[in-house]
Amino acid sequence: MNELVSLDKRIYCEQGPHSLVLIKDGELSGYSFVFKDLFDVAGYKTGAGNPTWLQTHDVVVNTSPVIEALLKNGAYCVGRVQTDELAYSLNGQNIHYGTPVNPISPNCLPGGSSSGSAVAVANKDADFSIGTDTGGSVRVPASYCGLYGLRPTLNKFELKHCFQLAKSFDTAGIFTRDILLMEKVFNTLNKTEVNGSVAKSLYLDKSLAKHLSPPRLNRLKVCCKAAGLDLLESDFLAENGLNLDVLSLLFRTIQGYEIIQEHDQWLTEHGHTLDPNIYLRVLWSRDITSEQYYQAKQNQAHFHKQLCKIFKQQEGLWLVPTTPSGPPSLTLAGDELDQYRSNLMGLTSIAGLSGFPQLHLPMSDLEEGPCGISLLGLADSESDLFATAKYLIKCGLL
Repeated sequence: MNELVSLDKRIYCEQGPHSLVLIKDGELSGYSFVFKDLFDVAGYKTGAGNPTWLQTHDVVVNTSPVIEALLKNGAYCVGRVQTDELAYSLNGQNIHYGTPVNPISPNCLPGGSSSGSAVAVANKDADFSIGTDTGGSVRVPASYCGLYGLRPTLNKFELKHCFQLAKSFDTAGIFTRDILLMEKVFNTLNKTEVNGSVAKSLYLDKSLAKHLSPPRLNRLKVCCKAAGLDLLESDFLAENGLNLDVLSLLFRTIQGYEIIQEHDQWLTEHGHTLDPNIYLRVLWSRDITSEQYYQAKQNQAHFHKQLCKIFKQQEGLWLVPTTPSGPPSLTLAGDELDQYRSNLMGLTSIAGLSGFPQLHLPMSDLEEGPCGISLLGLADSESDLFATAKYLIKCGLL
C-alpha cells in the first residue's frame, strides 16, 4: 500500500495501527487485510467513526479475538479503516472524515457502515477485510463495490473487545474479491473446514423478486438453467402477512432500543456531534418503549421459527436481492434516499432477524451498476453457501 493511499482519511484512520505484522505463519500466510474501526487493538484507541468517541475513550488493553486469529494464521494487517458513525448507517458517508470514493462507481455511494473495509479491498490495497454487519453493513458495501461479502451465522465469530451497536444482530463479516479466499478466511476464523453441498433448489420469494431488475433476474435464470438448478417460487412472506416495510420496522425497533440501552450515556452527552441524519435515528430510537421492544422480540422469534420451518420443508437455499439496485447516486435527494433505505433494510433484515448466514455474489456489467444476488441458508450452513456459490460462478453468474 503506497503512502499516499495510507493518508486518505476517508478510508484509513489516523490513530492507527497502520500495520500489524503476523504473529506466526498459517493458512493465511501471504495475504493482507484491513479491519473496521470498531475492533480493538491493544495500545490503540477505537474510534467508531466519530472524533468525539475517539477523544472520550481510552487506549485499549486487549485485542479483538478476530484480529488475533488472523495474525496467528499468517495474515498481516495494512491498516485500520473508517466506518459510518457508530456503524449506524448503510450509506458509507462520514461528515467528519469524508466519503470514500467507490472504486467501481465513483459517482455513487460506497455503502456502509463498513465503508473503508469495502473500498480498501475494491482498491486492491488489501486482499481481504473485516467489517461488521448489523443491518447490512457488510452486504451492502460489498454489493455497491462489486465484492463478495459474508454475513455469517449470528455469534459465529466472537465480538469480545469490539464496539457493538445492537446485540441481537451484530456480527463480524468478511469482504474479498475472490470466493476461494472468502472461504479460506471463513474456515480459518471458524477453526474448521467442512465440505458443503451444492443446493439442488434455489427459492426466490415473490415479494423479493420484485426488487430484481429484469436484466438481473434474467441473468439469474440463465445461470440456474445452465447449472441445472431448479429456480422455484416461494410466497412465504405474503402467506405470513409480511412485507419489506413490516420487516424493516421490526428490525429497526429492536436495533434502536438496544442502541439506546447500550450507549445512552454517551449519546446523551455527545449525540449532537453525530451526523444530523444519524442523530435523528437516535432520537427516534429514544421513543421506543420496553413494551414495544419485547413485543418486537416475540415477533422476531415467531419469524425465526416460521423461516426455519419453511427452509426445512424446501430443502434448498433462498435467493435474496442484496440491494434493491446498484448504488444510489451521491446526489440522490434525502427523501428518495430515505425511501430507498427503507426498502434496503427490508431486504437486509431477513438475515438479521433470523440470524441466518447470507453470502453476497457480485454481478458485473449490469446497466444499473454494481449489485448482485445473495444466498441465504439455515444457521451454520456457510459451507453449503460456498459450495453453491462456487458452482454458480463456474456456470457463469458473474
